[in-house]
Amino acid sequence: MRLKYVFLLGWSLLLFGLPKNCLAQESPRFRGELGYLYAFHEDLGITKKDWLLIPGTWSDPANYDGQSQYAFTFRDTSWYYAFNHHLPFINTRYRLSSNSSKSLEVAFLQSITINSWRQLSFMWGAEFIYRPVDWMQFALQGGFISGYHAVTDLQNPTLLPIEGQEGGVLLGANATADFLFSERWKVRLSYNPLVTGLGLAYDLTKEK
Repeated sequence: MRLKYVFLLGWSLLLFGLPKNCLAQESPRFRGELGYLYAFHEDLGITKKDWLLIPGTWSDPANYDGQSQYAFTFRDTSWYYAFNHHLPFINTRYRLSSNSSKSLEVAFLQSITINSWRQLSFMWGAEFIYRPVDWMQFALQGGFISGYHAVTDLQNPTLLPIEGQEGGVLLGANATADFLFSERWKVRLSYNPLVTGLGLAYDLTKEK
């Protein structure tokens, strides 16, 4: 849970602490984008199971054999979490390095999104970008993402839960392919071990 506030603080410092000329260059170091992904999940949701205490079922342990101090009735319960398919997001990037043709780039990336559990998630990490042509871009993102509780129920070995009950913060990777059809609009295909997404992204950053 603490990492969520670190992500938010870092995003705020990056957004408001950049030199003004970063936004006025022909190829800005800082970029922001709004977007939406429609998520395709391998499963429609997950089912959890637990023994839940039934309120009002207290009994005096003296009525039972043994040395128990408590006597409640528990119910073997299962419940279903349906995945959210609508994932709006806002991303910010700060270019750390690039080659002379800008076809290769390394950036610091932060993202806020509504995730598959309908929770607010924060992502913080690095992005490696390759642009083979002007209208196409491939990228690999890696870092920390918060808000993915119960992800361990999916038993996916490619994700590493590092904080919080049932993997509230994960260390993992994501890949994207962007197809630009205007100066600001792009179609995005996104993939990670939890979800495949298809959607649109809009560049908020003004060119010089």
